[in-house]
Amino acid sequence: MRAVGVRLGGRLAGRDAEADLLAQVVRAGAAGEPRAVVVRGEAGVGKTRLVRDVCDDPGLLVLWGSCVHFGGASLPYAPIIGLLQDWLADADEAERAEVLAGADELSTLLPTLGTTRVSATVRLIPLIDLVLDRIAQRHPVVVVIDDLHWADMSSLDVLSYLITCFHGQRLTLLATCRDEDLGEGHPLHSWLADMRRTPAFDEIHLDRLGPDATGVQLEHLFGRPVDIDLVTQVQARSDGNPYLTELLAGQLSGAESSLPATVPEALRDALLAAWHRLSGPARQLVRVLAVGGRPTPLPLLAAVASEHGVDAATLSGCVSEAEQHGVLRSGSVDLPWFRHPVLAEVLYDALPRDEAALIHATYLRELEARSVPVEAAAADLAVHSQQAGRIADTYRWSLMAAEYAARLRAPAEQAIQLERLCALWEHVPPDVRGLVDRTTLALQTSEVCLRVGRNDAALEQLDTGLGLVDRERDPLIAANLLVERSILSWHRTEPIEAVLADIYEALDLTAAFPASAERARALSALGSAESWSGKPGAIAHADEAVRIAGLAGSERALAEAFAERSSVILDESPLLALADAQRAESLARSCGSMLDLLNAFVWQANALRTLGRRKDAIEVALRGQAELLAPGPDPFAYFLAFMAADGLLESGRWRACDDLLRPALAARSHSIAGAAIRLTAASLAVRQGRVPEARQHLDRARELISTTFIGIRAALAIGGSEVLAAEGKPREALDWLRSRLTRPGAAPDEDDDTLLVHYVHTAADLALAARDTRDARDADGVAAAVAAAEEVVNGWPWESFTTGPDRVFHLMNQALVQAELARCRDDPDQVERWQRAAEACDAAGVPWYRAISQWRCAEAAAAGRPAVSVGALLRDAHRCAVDLGAKPLQDEVESLARRSRVSLREPEPLVVREQAATPLSTLTAREREVLTLLVAGRSNGEIAKELVITDKTVSAHVSNILRKTGTSSRMAAAALATRLGGPGG
Repeated sequence: MRAVGVRLGGRLAGRDAEADLLAQVVRAGAAGEPRAVVVRGEAGVGKTRLVRDVCDDPGLLVLWGSCVHFGGASLPYAPIIGLLQDWLADADEAERAEVLAGADELSTLLPTLGTTRVSATVRLIPLIDLVLDRIAQRHPVVVVIDDLHWADMSSLDVLSYLITCFHGQRLTLLATCRDEDLGEGHPLHSWLADMRRTPAFDEIHLDRLGPDATGVQLEHLFGRPVDIDLVTQVQARSDGNPYLTELLAGQLSGAESSLPATVPEALRDALLAAWHRLSGPARQLVRVLAVGGRPTPLPLLAAVASEHGVDAATLSGCVSEAEQHGVLRSGSVDLPWFRHPVLAEVLYDALPRDEAALIHATYLRELEARSVPVEAAAADLAVHSQQAGRIADTYRWSLMAAEYAARLRAPAEQAIQLERLCALWEHVPPDVRGLVDRTTLALQTSEVCLRVGRNDAALEQLDTGLGLVDRERDPLIAANLLVERSILSWHRTEPIEAVLADIYEALDLTAAFPASAERARALSALGSAESWSGKPGAIAHADEAVRIAGLAGSERALAEAFAERSSVILDESPLLALADAQRAESLARSCGSMLDLLNAFVWQANALRTLGRRKDAIEVALRGQAELLAPGPDPFAYFLAFMAADGLLESGRWRACDDLLRPALAARSHSIAGAAIRLTAASLAVRQGRVPEARQHLDRARELISTTFIGIRAALAIGGSEVLAAEGKPREALDWLRSRLTRPGAAPDEDDDTLLVHYVHTAADLALAARDTRDARDADGVAAAVAAAEEVVNGWPWESFTTGPDRVFHLMNQALVQAELARCRDDPDQVERWQRAAEACDAAGVPWYRAISQWRCAEAAAAGRPAVSVGALLRDAHRCAVDLGAKPLQDEVESLARRSRVSLREPEPLVVREQAATPLSTLTAREREVLTLLVAGRSNGEIAKELVITDKTVSAHVSNILRKTGTSSRMAAAALATRLGGPGG
């Protein structure tokens, strides 16, 4: 017998708990414990798909019946007829005859039975129950009723009879039901109330999917991981509705990082289907609401709608009607809004422009007349004014909205208003513009656009401002604009020459103003640029910037100067750098400069890291991120998320790292912050075995910054090399690292010895691959790999790193480099090298590298090197890999353990039942400890080390255990202990 309603292919995302619950119900039904479950939720949320998936079992007979609702009329017994016809289609003649014996009256529902006897409804119901009972005697049956919200009363009576008469049949009843089609007075409300009183009835409500589940759904649809930017946009558009997500995905390949601006035709039609079912007044009300652009108080909506074809007396009924049809969200009578906000876009786009302008004008008049907080409504008033064609009012309201957003520290909203002001500047009279001149407005707009990652818009405003300013008449204004453009050039990862050109011009313009804030800013920018590019004079210029900023009395310039000097003196004087960054934090907070506050936190964290206080550095980064994000989204703040996540990754707190990365990725930060977050996410994904996802993160990071950008050189070098190596491209990984190992013309910095570890590791992988060639040992390939490693390592200035305050980490890197170099050359002392590396990693608190070192040490020992406790090494490494979720490392350790015949099993306490007087009862406490370790596969030496006793003592305990248990070998004793005293007894 075939299963009706087979699954559609793929896996259902985000429904594991619900699927498990339904599967348990179905299994219980198949075992003779019948139950009924109604799966509820909005249209498109996946109710039917979930039921199909659960019923996809060839051992079940699934009888599927769908309720129909055509033109407002229900078809009596439609689902019952459907499921019986499903059974008839596949039942053989013998089964038909046995099941239908004495049930001729069912011909009323099934004319194909060939009888003509007519029965009353009251007689049909027990006959249906009888037939299903007989079918269930032959097969475990699942009856599915789809779209229960359209069920007729007769069918509901049948279902009530079946549920209340459950009596041990191999039967499960599943039904799906839409929430939005259960309006007030719907007959299903009373039916559900009655059924809830029966013990064999349950309900499951399916909510919309969260971002993670939407990402899984898209991965299933495309057969590949999907970029987080695309997931975020799809989630926002579909609001987590799986059907709408599928419609959005229909126009995509899965390789995109963003959605098209237009709504797909299939999605538009799906959203409009429910709207078309509304009455004329309700449709018009919904259109008016769409023009409002946000959830709208009912009195305001009534006042506007009454002037555009909706009788105020019917408004409440229209809102209820739209709720019942799933157009508006339920329970929103006082503040109506759309269940799927994309429908608002669709309706607004379809509205004639002249009609939309009239509705906007009505909203504008009503909002201006109401006693609402004017500032809070200014942004809406600006939009309505612009769409109504009132340009002067648009400027006035946008100016107020920009000031309000600035006070709320909402840069994204402030940028929208400021850009509108810039666009309208030439079109409004001077008395409307206020006191702010166009150049100052351009500078302010650029700064805010830079904060929210809109770098192109920021550059456009700066270029506009520089084009308007007279450099001879207003040199300080021009200098300020040039310094801002140099900062923007840095964030746009442009060549250092472009950055310096603007700074030099700003210095020329401020030469006549030696105690000005503008000159201090230019010197700060110069010192920073020189430091990054390895040019001389950086510290002197940074000191001079601090001195002049103090003379100028500008908190902003002094905050910037302290933050930039912190970055310049970090390598030579980390304690002074920390003090400067802390001063910068206080000043930036005082003057409200968010960019300088960000820099203050960044350089505090960097100084703490250089001082070896890496946990403190993570906490400072987290504190800074929380403060910058407290008023609202701020893409710059996510650079601090990168710094914290990078520290969490290093310290083995991978779950916390992942928790921090997810919202940062979903924020879709641009420029440096966005790239940095992506690179850390790439490293985490590689180490956890998600290589395609890691490749997506790397590619997106390379779109956001130039690959020659030096600001996050280490993250780019490590992330890129790890992805390439995981893709089986060690040669490309080595070249990638070599080009980024040191800056041109600059000595290695504190990050470079970390890069060196990756470099020598990659060279060792290349050497191993050359040795493993099938035909012969590739001597040239091995020699080339060894030479590549030795060329860099032999000239490395370790003494400059291993004497500073962060020496424990640099000693770890040095030990790792020496161990990898030994692996590259296949030296005989690899075991000792990896032992020292593991100890150094442990001292530094870096569990990932410690586990790798333990695995490599065990690997070298297993290959015939001097003996060490291979089992203990592998068990420690395995425990760490499992805790971190490092699947590739876990697989390598498990493979080596199998080859080495090492048990990775962790000891579990034996439960000895004293009353039972088993052979285990005669053992002493110490002998039981020894036996526990024998069961876990430990050798005598490992047992001795773990219990801190001698090998000879262990041997004596083992002999006693064999004698007392009557076993002849360690293996036999372990087997007996497992049978008699395993966990839980």
